[in-house]
Amino acid sequence: MCEATVFLVKDDQEEEIMRDVVLVQPEEDKLLLVGLLGEQKLVKGTIKRIDFIKHTLVLEGTKV
Repeated sequence: MCEATVFLVKDDQEEEIMRDVVLVQPEEDKLLLVGLLGEQKLVKGTIKRIDFIKHTLVLEGTKV
C-alpha cells in the first residue's frame, strides 16, 4: 500500500497531523487530505516536501 503520513510545519516544528493518507487534493487555497478509511482534513498551506521512500508529506501552513 502507498499511504503517507502528513506533517505540518509551524514555527520550525513538524507536527504529525494525519496518518494513512491516500489522497491529497487542492481545494481553492487549501489541501484536502483523505485517509484510507475515508476520514478528511483540510489544511491551509503549501507542500514543502514529499518523500516517497519514507511515505511522508510535509506541509507548511495551518490546520483549518
